[in-house]
Amino acid sequence: MLSQNSFQSENHYLVTHEVRQTGVRLDAFLKERYRKRSREAIQRAIAEGAITIRRTQSPHLVVGKLKPSSQLIAGDEVLVMSERKEEPTVSFDYTVVFEDETLFVVNKPANLPVHPAGRYFFNTLLVHLKTRGHRDPLNMEREYYLVHRIDKETSGVLVLTRDKEVCAALTAQFAERKTEKRYLAIVYGRPPEEFEIDLPIRRAVRSLIELKMETAPLEDGGQEAYTRFQRLSTHKNRHGEFSLVECFPKTGRQHQIRLHLEKAGHPIVGDKLYGVPEEDALRFYERQHLSPEAQARIILPRHALHAAGIRFTHPLTGQKVEFQSELPEDLRRFLEDT
Repeated sequence: MLSQNSFQSENHYLVTHEVRQTGVRLDAFLKERYRKRSREAIQRAIAEGAITIRRTQSPHLVVGKLKPSSQLIAGDEVLVMSERKEEPTVSFDYTVVFEDETLFVVNKPANLPVHPAGRYFFNTLLVHLKTRGHRDPLNMEREYYLVHRIDKETSGVLVLTRDKEVCAALTAQFAERKTEKRYLAIVYGRPPEEFEIDLPIRRAVRSLIELKMETAPLEDGGQEAYTRFQRLSTHKNRHGEFSLVECFPKTGRQHQIRLHLEKAGHPIVGDKLYGVPEEDALRFYERQHLSPEAQARIILPRHALHAAGIRFTHPLTGQKVEFQSELPEDLRRFLEDT
């Protein structure tokens, strides 16, 4: 985060965060999104003018002088000035599955973050779509809004919209569980032909890895999470026995499928968070490399999870629409090699 006067450089850019809940303090809102920054650093950035708020909901809602305790209103856009740094290489080899005046559906490859987070800003799908590769990050042709999210290493179908209200309508469908999602995963071992996991999920309270989730009872802060699974095939090779599993999540918790399969005793091949011990996962997320033993354990360079299909009601036409994606070549090759 930098002072506002230093922004006139190609080495700086603005990050926009949309506020969804009224009454949150500005410093608390930013701390949730920049967890590695101390509260003092965030408060200093506010004081130096590196943080601004765009409030257009009503002419009667005035922002005023920003302070750490400033109360945010749903619909605010918090603009954060940051320094552009070199980012890891990603794959922009996505394809457009469908588009009309409102919907924009893509088939996302593995190794492509969906939205800015951590070490990635420009090398993300959302920013690449907005800028279309322009040198000037503010020269955005049009806006895109994420209806849902999938992990950086997860491939497959992803739905965006070109209209904020349409996005809100689709997000409501997801929240009300009116959508149908289907994933494919390659897991260790031979799970039952059909099984289900009904275990609530919350953010892991003892893990040093900030994004890690864990199962926990509802009374201890867990959120309802249910997934149905079906084993499609089983394969053997020199590494062991693996199965291709179809996954049908009814809820949409973070890392739900990955965590539920790990709890079932059949973690996803290549999962560097739930498929290895905590110390190996921490080493990877801090330094981006694994021990030779952990590398041999995960086998694949990315976790073998693919968003294979999604079905929902088009928010404008009212018609049911469905989009599908075949298992990508790297995962097919793994199964064929077995």
